[in-house]
Amino acid sequence: MAGVWVFLFVSIVSGLYTSLWGAFKDSPYEGFKPKTFPRSVYFHVVILSVLYYLDPFAEPFRVLKLFQVFFLIMGLERFLAELYKGFFRTEDQSKYFVPSRITFLGKHVASDLARYAVGAFLVAGVCAVALIPGPIVEFWIFLLVAYAAGLLVSLGGAYKDAPFEGFKWLKFQRSSVVLAVASPLFYFSNSADAPISLGFLIYMNGGLERFLVEYYKTYIQRNMSGKFRPDLERIQVQIDNREKFHYFAWVIIVGLIGLYVSEL
Repeated sequence: MAGVWVFLFVSIVSGLYTSLWGAFKDSPYEGFKPKTFPRSVYFHVVILSVLYYLDPFAEPFRVLKLFQVFFLIMGLERFLAELYKGFFRTEDQSKYFVPSRITFLGKHVASDLARYAVGAFLVAGVCAVALIPGPIVEFWIFLLVAYAAGLLVSLGGAYKDAPFEGFKWLKFQRSSVVLAVASPLFYFSNSADAPISLGFLIYMNGGLERFLVEYYKTYIQRNMSGKFRPDLERIQVQIDNREKFHYFAWVIIVGLIGLYVSEL
């Protein structure tokens, strides 16, 4: 079992990967912001502290492999970060085509109290899901959980984006198909002595979905971020200089591949 400092390092690298794709996508519109760039890293460290030190998370968490930790914390952070942006953060929405602040079926929610209350309820729900027991060992269950986790991600994205972009059936299935295809990664990394719990596996898949889908959209398709207004002026110098984020991402990817192979 790895020590807390090793877990901390893996968590920081996981958060850094998230920060890199965010900077690549957003800097052409917002510029590079050194103060907000490590926000995901901070979230990852806080999540690690909760999982590592607080019962009843600690016991099942500490026996995980580092490859699993990388994606578990990434998945939890992505869910919690979206809740933070949608329900708790107050920000000027004029630059967005798809608001980061949560809407009710596309309609503005004026009441901060309502936002905070629903947000707190959903944060509690995220924690409750992470605590779902039930060691997972059979491949068909890994496949089923992967597909279901993809649907969960797609439902959240559709609720947020569809009122502004329309509902797209093929796009809705993308996350589930990607995770179903990638499900052997977690199946072969599973340990018979300390099998992954259902709750943790759901968020590992959530992290893997963001890792794979965002890499494709961000670095291969080179899609400009769809959350900003299409008429918003782009900062050309940021477009010209953002490739460094891709290079750093590849350093992490190569290291993660090495970690996976070493832990099999």
